[in-house]
Amino acid sequence: MNSTKGEHGGETPKWGLVGAVAAAVGASVCCLGPLLLLALGVSGAWIGNLTAMERYRPYWMAATLVFLGLAFFRVYRKPNEVACTPGSACPSDGGRRNKIILWIVTAFVLGLLALPYLISSAYAGGPDEAAVTRQVTLSVRNMTCSACVVTVKKSLTRVEGVKDAKVTLSPPQAVVTYDPVKVRTERLVEATTKAGFPSTILAEGGKR
Repeated sequence: MNSTKGEHGGETPKWGLVGAVAAAVGASVCCLGPLLLLALGVSGAWIGNLTAMERYRPYWMAATLVFLGLAFFRVYRKPNEVACTPGSACPSDGGRRNKIILWIVTAFVLGLLALPYLISSAYAGGPDEAAVTRQVTLSVRNMTCSACVVTVKKSLTRVEGVKDAKVTLSPPQAVVTYDPVKVRTERLVEATTKAGFPSTILAEGGKR
Protein backbone atom coordinates (compact mmCIF):
# COMPACT_ATOMS: atom_id res chain seq x y z
CA MET A 1 0.00 0.00 0.00
CA ASN A 2 1.18 3.51 -0.77
CA SER A 3 -0.37 5.14 2.27
CA THR A 4 -2.35 4.74 5.43
CA LYS A 5 -5.71 6.25 6.11
CA GLY A 6 -5.68 9.58 7.91
CA GLU A 7 -8.54 10.29 10.24
CA HIS A 8 -10.86 12.90 8.71
CA GLY A 9 -7.93 14.26 6.72
CA GLY A 10 -7.15 12.28 3.60
CA GLU A 11 -4.35 9.72 3.65
CA THR A 12 -0.88 9.78 5.12
CA PRO A 13 1.42 10.20 2.06
CA LYS A 14 4.20 7.98 3.40
CA TRP A 15 5.55 6.53 0.17
CA GLY A 16 4.97 9.73 -1.78
CA LEU A 17 7.20 11.64 0.64
CA VAL A 18 9.84 8.88 0.75
CA GLY A 19 9.91 8.86 -3.05
CA ALA A 20 10.22 12.65 -3.22
CA VAL A 21 13.17 12.68 -0.80
CA ALA A 22 14.92 9.82 -2.62
CA ALA A 23 14.43 11.50 -6.01
CA ALA A 24 15.69 14.84 -4.66
CA VAL A 25 18.84 13.12 -3.35
CA GLY A 26 19.33 11.53 -6.77
CA ALA A 27 18.95 14.92 -8.43
CA SER A 28 21.55 16.53 -6.16
CA VAL A 29 24.19 13.80 -5.83
CA CYS A 30 25.97 14.85 -9.04
CA CYS A 31 26.76 18.29 -7.59
CA LEU A 32 26.66 17.89 -3.83
CA GLY A 33 28.24 14.43 -3.69
CA PRO A 34 31.80 15.50 -4.62
CA LEU A 35 31.61 18.50 -2.27
CA LEU A 36 30.41 16.36 0.63
CA LEU A 37 33.08 13.72 0.04
CA LEU A 38 35.75 16.40 -0.13
CA ALA A 39 34.55 17.85 3.18
CA LEU A 40 34.80 14.36 4.71
CA GLY A 41 38.33 13.94 3.42
CA VAL A 42 37.43 11.29 0.84
CA SER A 43 39.29 11.67 -2.46
CA GLY A 44 39.90 9.77 -5.66
CA ALA A 45 39.41 10.09 -9.39
CA TRP A 46 36.39 7.74 -9.11
CA ILE A 47 34.40 10.63 -7.61
CA GLY A 48 34.14 11.98 -11.14
CA ASN A 49 31.60 9.21 -11.81
CA LEU A 50 29.12 11.13 -9.65
CA THR A 51 29.25 14.13 -11.94
CA ALA A 52 28.26 11.89 -14.86
CA MET A 53 24.83 11.61 -13.24
CA GLU A 54 24.17 15.26 -14.08
CA ARG A 55 22.59 14.20 -17.38
CA TYR A 56 19.86 12.47 -15.39
CA ARG A 57 19.20 15.43 -13.08
CA PRO A 58 16.14 16.71 -15.02
CA TYR A 59 14.54 13.25 -14.75
CA TRP A 60 15.20 13.06 -11.01
CA MET A 61 13.75 16.54 -10.55
CA ALA A 62 10.65 15.57 -12.54
CA ALA A 63 10.26 12.43 -10.41
CA THR A 64 10.54 14.57 -7.27
CA LEU A 65 7.69 16.79 -8.42
CA VAL A 66 5.55 13.79 -9.35
CA PHE A 67 5.98 12.24 -5.90
CA LEU A 68 5.23 15.57 -4.22
CA GLY A 69 2.12 15.99 -6.36
CA LEU A 70 0.96 12.51 -5.33
CA ALA A 71 1.55 13.35 -1.68
CA PHE A 72 -0.40 16.61 -1.93
CA PHE A 73 -3.26 14.81 -3.67
CA ARG A 74 -3.52 12.23 -0.91
CA VAL A 75 -3.43 14.79 1.88
CA TYR A 76 -5.70 17.46 0.41
CA ARG A 77 -8.29 15.37 -1.40
CA LYS A 78 -11.72 15.34 0.20
CA PRO A 79 -11.76 12.53 2.79
CA ASN A 80 -14.48 9.99 3.10
CA GLU A 81 -16.87 10.48 5.97
CA VAL A 82 -16.15 8.16 8.87
CA ALA A 83 -19.18 7.20 10.91
CA CYS A 84 -18.94 6.63 14.66
CA THR A 85 -20.39 3.28 15.67
CA PRO A 86 -22.16 2.99 19.00
CA GLY A 87 -19.84 2.04 21.82
CA SER A 88 -16.67 3.03 19.95
CA ALA A 89 -14.57 6.18 20.08
CA CYS A 90 -14.82 8.57 17.15
CA PRO A 91 -11.51 9.09 15.29
CA SER A 92 -9.72 12.36 15.92
CA ASP A 93 -8.69 14.70 13.12
CA GLY A 94 -5.30 13.62 11.82
CA GLY A 95 -5.40 15.80 8.71
CA ARG A 96 -3.57 18.71 10.33
CA ARG A 97 -0.65 16.49 11.30
CA ASN A 98 -0.40 15.11 7.78
CA LYS A 99 -0.35 18.61 6.30
CA ILE A 100 2.40 19.74 8.67
CA ILE A 101 4.55 16.73 7.79
CA LEU A 102 3.88 17.28 4.09
CA TRP A 103 4.95 20.93 4.14
CA ILE A 104 8.08 20.22 6.22
CA VAL A 105 9.21 17.53 3.79
CA THR A 106 8.31 19.74 0.81
CA ALA A 107 10.49 22.57 2.16
CA PHE A 108 13.37 20.13 2.71
CA VAL A 109 13.06 18.63 -0.77
CA LEU A 110 12.84 21.97 -2.57
CA GLY A 111 15.77 23.26 -0.53
CA LEU A 112 17.80 20.21 -1.53
CA LEU A 113 17.02 20.81 -5.21
CA ALA A 114 17.96 24.49 -4.95
CA LEU A 115 21.12 23.96 -2.88
CA PRO A 116 23.49 23.36 -5.82
CA TYR A 117 22.50 26.77 -7.24
CA LEU A 118 22.86 28.62 -3.92
CA ILE A 119 25.89 27.03 -2.33
CA SER A 120 28.54 28.93 -4.30
CA SER A 121 27.84 32.21 -2.47
CA ALA A 122 28.81 30.62 0.85
CA TYR A 123 32.37 30.10 -0.36
CA ALA A 124 32.90 33.44 -2.06
CA GLY A 125 36.04 35.19 -0.93
CA GLY A 126 38.91 37.34 -2.08
CA PRO A 127 42.50 36.35 -2.70
CA ASP A 128 45.14 36.19 -0.01
CA GLU A 129 47.83 38.53 -1.30
CA ALA A 130 51.46 37.47 -1.10
CA ALA A 131 54.73 39.16 -1.96
CA VAL A 132 55.56 36.81 -4.85
CA THR A 133 53.01 34.54 -6.49
CA ARG A 134 52.41 32.88 -9.82
CA GLN A 135 49.27 32.11 -11.77
CA VAL A 136 48.27 29.00 -13.67
CA THR A 137 45.13 28.34 -15.69
CA LEU A 138 43.71 24.84 -15.51
CA SER A 139 41.17 23.34 -17.89
CA VAL A 140 38.77 21.38 -15.68
CA ARG A 141 36.49 18.54 -16.81
CA ASN A 142 33.21 17.21 -15.37
CA MET A 143 31.94 20.54 -13.99
CA THR A 144 28.19 20.85 -14.57
CA CYS A 145 26.78 23.25 -11.94
CA SER A 146 27.71 25.91 -9.40
CA ALA A 147 28.26 23.31 -6.68
CA CYS A 148 30.92 21.71 -8.89
CA VAL A 149 32.62 25.09 -9.08
CA VAL A 150 32.66 25.25 -5.29
CA THR A 151 34.10 21.74 -5.04
CA VAL A 152 36.93 22.54 -7.45
CA LYS A 153 37.66 25.84 -5.71
CA LYS A 154 37.70 24.16 -2.30
CA SER A 155 39.97 21.35 -3.50
CA LEU A 156 42.47 23.93 -4.73
CA THR A 157 42.37 26.38 -1.83
CA ARG A 158 42.97 23.54 0.62
CA VAL A 159 46.40 22.96 -0.94
CA GLU A 160 49.14 24.66 1.04
CA GLY A 161 50.60 27.52 -0.95
CA VAL A 162 47.45 28.35 -2.95
CA LYS A 163 46.45 31.97 -2.39
CA ASP A 164 43.33 32.13 -4.54
CA ALA A 165 41.38 30.12 -7.11
CA LYS A 166 38.87 31.65 -9.50
CA VAL A 167 36.78 28.84 -11.01
CA THR A 168 34.25 29.28 -13.82
CA LEU A 169 31.77 27.00 -15.55
CA SER A 170 31.99 28.76 -18.90
CA PRO A 171 34.73 28.28 -19.80
CA PRO A 172 35.38 25.33 -17.46
CA GLN A 173 38.59 26.67 -16.02
CA ALA A 174 40.38 27.50 -12.80
CA VAL A 175 42.80 30.41 -12.54
CA VAL A 176 44.97 29.66 -9.53
CA THR A 177 47.24 32.10 -7.74
CA TYR A 178 49.88 30.21 -5.78
CA ASP A 179 53.23 30.44 -4.04
CA PRO A 180 55.74 28.57 -6.24
CA VAL A 181 57.99 27.99 -3.25
CA LYS A 182 55.30 25.96 -1.44
CA VAL A 183 53.46 24.17 -4.23
CA ARG A 184 54.03 22.91 -7.77
CA THR A 185 51.44 23.01 -10.53
CA GLU A 186 51.36 19.21 -10.69
CA ARG A 187 49.97 19.23 -7.15
CA LEU A 188 47.12 21.49 -8.28
CA VAL A 189 46.19 19.11 -11.08
CA GLU A 190 46.32 16.23 -8.62
CA ALA A 191 44.05 18.08 -6.17
CA THR A 192 41.22 18.63 -8.67
CA THR A 193 41.55 15.11 -10.06
CA LYS A 194 41.22 13.55 -6.61
CA ALA A 195 38.09 15.64 -6.08
CA GLY A 196 36.56 14.06 -9.18
CA PHE A 197 37.37 16.84 -11.66
CA PRO A 198 40.42 15.99 -13.81
CA SER A 199 42.33 19.03 -15.05
CA THR A 200 45.17 19.95 -17.36
CA ILE A 201 47.39 23.01 -17.47
CA LEU A 202 46.38 25.53 -20.15
CA ALA A 203 48.77 28.35 -19.38
CA GLU A 204 51.19 29.51 -16.74
CA GLY A 205 51.76 33.14 -15.91
CA GLY A 206 54.71 34.96 -14.52
CA LYS A 207 55.43 36.39 -11.12
CA ARG A 208 53.03 38.84 -9.50
